[in-house]
Amino acid sequence: MKRQGALIIYSPSDLVRYAQSPFASWMDRYYLERHDALTPDRETEDQKLIAQTGDQHEGAVLGEFKSSVPELVEIPKDDAAVALLETIAAIKSKVPIIYQAALEDRRFAGFADFLILDEMGGYQVWDTKLARSPKPNYAIQLCCYSEMFAVMTGEQMPEKFGIILGSKHRVEFRIEDFIHYYRRVRANFLSMQESFTGNMADRPEPLPMADHGRWTSYAEKFFDDTDHLVRVAGITVGQIKKLTGAGLGTMADLGAASGASVSKLAADSFEKLVAQARLQCQTRADRLERPDAPARYEILTHVGANGESVGLAALPPDHTADVYFDIEGYPLLPGGLEYLFGVCFANEETGALEFKDWWAHDRTEERCAFEGFIDWVFQRWNSNPDMHIYHYAAYEVSAVRRLSTRHDTRQDEVDSLLRNEVFVDLYQTVRHGLRIGEESYSIKSVEHLYRPARSTEVATAVDSIVQYAHWLESGQPRGWLDSTILKGIRDYNEDDCRSTAELLQWLRTVAEESHINVTHTLALAAAAAAPAPTPPKVLPPEVIARLATIGTLRKRSDEFSLALADLLDFHRREEKPMWWRMFDRAVATAEELRDDSGCIQGYASDQMHG
Repeated sequence: MKRQGALIIYSPSDLVRYAQSPFASWMDRYYLERHDALTPDRETEDQKLIAQTGDQHEGAVLGEFKSSVPELVEIPKDDAAVALLETIAAIKSKVPIIYQAALEDRRFAGFADFLILDEMGGYQVWDTKLARSPKPNYAIQLCCYSEMFAVMTGEQMPEKFGIILGSKHRVEFRIEDFIHYYRRVRANFLSMQESFTGNMADRPEPLPMADHGRWTSYAEKFFDDTDHLVRVAGITVGQIKKLTGAGLGTMADLGAASGASVSKLAADSFEKLVAQARLQCQTRADRLERPDAPARYEILTHVGANGESVGLAALPPDHTADVYFDIEGYPLLPGGLEYLFGVCFANEETGALEFKDWWAHDRTEERCAFEGFIDWVFQRWNSNPDMHIYHYAAYEVSAVRRLSTRHDTRQDEVDSLLRNEVFVDLYQTVRHGLRIGEESYSIKSVEHLYRPARSTEVATAVDSIVQYAHWLESGQPRGWLDSTILKGIRDYNEDDCRSTAELLQWLRTVAEESHINVTHTLALAAAAAAPAPTPPKVLPPEVIARLATIGTLRKRSDEFSLALADLLDFHRREEKPMWWRMFDRAVATAEELRDDSGCIQGYASDQMHG
């Protein structure tokens, strides 16, 4: 937003900011009116990186358009009045593509990435976005541009708008599907601006878990000052609304509310939130006296509804061949790049943890690194059928699944590892086995319980992304031995693997001290009575020969042969994500299923509490 005489002119981005956070939108207006009264948050390194990568994506799309459409017109942005005149002239001349078209109506103005002439002779607004998939707020921005185009030219509103995603994939949408939502957002935004008083008492409260942009620190201070429910680990926006409506507006209120009931909130979910808030309040009190005090925690039940072992009791037995696994990914390249696969494992002679890594700096190397990791760990499992691969949170398994289909390789090996439950997610073990008085269950928070603070230069996943971007621009060598940046990322990855190993040992110690090992022993005895998981058998020679024939077909230059070879496995590949989702839901908790939009769960229970 900016002042233009007596008027304030808004941009489509201002509408998007309002849709994301009315609080941030109000703060933008306050900053416009009282520039010296506030200091916005400084742009973080990852925010700069995303903006820079977005500009590069836009530039790449522009370059492709220029090479294919010589008549493309680029509007200079130095002078807004001149830009407007040149845009109108280009529209009247029916230029095929107009880049940075200046659009305006009475209250809004902005520069659209592209106006593209369609086959019917009308223009559509197209925008470049770095994301892999469309987001709802894109529709607000593009509807605003489309409406400005119609007002400015006197032409009918375009029927469609389009988005060019970070993968270069183009998607079109009908404006009619979004225009009414857009106009409601626009009307509410203008109403807030017109009623603006500058009085902080009129400022909207920051929405929980919203993107508050450059006013994030102010929102965080509000949450701290008000002991907001958003600080309760694992809570959802819907739960916050229900609890607030029941008069439980702070974490302290919630922590003291055991035994109460809340409309339309299942009793088991409510009691979990109460226990979580209580532990966090106790931890906060401890840290007022001693800032480095460990978080309070309590052990959850280790016997499921059907007598099965859950939580800490479900941990597999220790094995000398166990592997601790972590991936570093760079999401800002089209399709993303998994560029570092790291594992820790015990030395056979000394028992000390060693580290092994596979690197990839392009798509071809990614396939090679993925195959190298899978081949190594699959052979290790062949030799040690009782070993497991431990990781923290779902990213690693999701990446392995995705890479097996993206590169159409090692799918049988991945399926065998998944089917035999060789991968073990310690995040799920922690969430189902412990309740911890931290605001987050990320490994960086949980590890306060079992290890000192990290000393590596790269400390978070965001840091690793930023550092990898710096490496891409630095011109440093591709090997970590010759690159200080890659060496720092490697150290971080190794530290994550070691932290995962230390977490597992700490969890085993907690289980033993709590005498959970008795239930664990029973679970192991039952598992021992069942047939042991075995790796897949070696294929018969005649099948191998047939596969070799197919392999020969795929190497031929004949396009039909290539297509036929790919089609042989097409349907099996396409069905994998569906089966993966089904198996994920099979092991999900009732609470997780309630939050899954693809499931109907807990309806009767929720209705009884309604």
